[in-house]
Amino acid sequence: MAMGILMERYGLTAEQAFDGLRDLSQRRNVKLREVAEQLVFTGEADRPRP
Repeated sequence: MAMGILMERYGLTAEQAFDGLRDLSQRRNVKLREVAEQLVFTGEADRPRP
């Protein structure tokens, strides 16, 4: 779901959306699953870097 939100919101491909979630996870030192859950529940996340 989180990837779909990023794809729709920012016009990303599936690969770019996943890479963005992974990058955000690494920068925040939080598990990828937790970053995705936060995005799905709050709708808020930093714009992923392409």
